[in-house]
Amino acid sequence: MKFSSTVQILKVNEVQKGVSAKTGKPWERHTAECMLLSDTGEIECVGRLVIPDSLRENIQPGIFRAGFALVVPTFGDQKGDITARLTALTLIPSKAPTAPVRATTATAAA
Repeated sequence: MKFSSTVQILKVNEVQKGVSAKTGKPWERHTAECMLLSDTGEIECVGRLVIPDSLRENIQPGIFRAGFALVVPTFGDQKGDITARLTALTLIPSKAPTAPVRATTATAAA
């Protein structure tokens, strides 16, 4: 099952690194502090989003349409749980603020 939501990435966190106690292999986890936004742009909640390997190079602060898929991890603390995993990020271009209208000489004299 796939679905999408609007998220605002506020800050990309430092990479967490470690070594697996079970396998002895190194691991890395990339996360970002985000706000989940409603369809009207209201803040629904704030939290941490795990960024998959495939999206790590292009992650930056901004507002995105985030694609998710439901998965069942086969390892770790969430083994066997149905969880949502980030699968896509599409930047939503910000609307540039419009410049204030300046009074011309003709309108200023009126």
